[in-house]
Amino acid sequence: MAAACAALSCGAGLASDDVTTSLRDDHGTFHVHGNFQATVSPQTAWDVLTDYHHIPKFVGALKDSRLVENLGPYHILLHQEFEGGFLFFTKRVKVHLEVLEIPYRAIVFTDLEGRDFHHYFGAWTIDRLPSGVLEVRYHLEARQNFEAPFAGDFMNGGVRDLLACVRREMLRRQAKVDRETAASLKTVSPTLPRSEP
Repeated sequence: MAAACAALSCGAGLASDDVTTSLRDDHGTFHVHGNFQATVSPQTAWDVLTDYHHIPKFVGALKDSRLVENLGPYHILLHQEFEGGFLFFTKRVKVHLEVLEIPYRAIVFTDLEGRDFHHYFGAWTIDRLPSGVLEVRYHLEARQNFEAPFAGDFMNGGVRDLLACVRREMLRRQAKVDRETAASLKTVSPTLPRSEP
């Protein structure tokens, strides 16, 4: 899901206090790790991460996301284009991702095209903590083909915004599911007869 949009910001000013990220620059190859926790069901988390076609609706930097080919069960090719900027620098990049899914556990992605990145691969993983809360983790390793100012901070900030966008969408969808479930239970609950005095 939105695997490609991590390199550029997904929306200025988005609150991301509940998201943690770290970045290591290995001579121009960036290793970015991020995670967040959310009180959502595994189904809701998975639905958001695999909603490839609609990702641009909740991740602002992602301009295009479409399925190119279904290669088999939980194995697809995905095209994504994303855009972001820093000061006077704006860049639109494209990736052609091979995506492997392990339902409700992980999504692994690799750019096959090499157009804007020498290499670009990573993964999303989902784990349920003992408390019942879900922890979503993200890892990206990328080496870009283009020049960008403050590249490390640029990429780290993009990942942070990406995770904040995804977390917010998961919480929004879970709240909707909870409301619908509550309304459904209220509708089907039998009305108990009043006891006579």
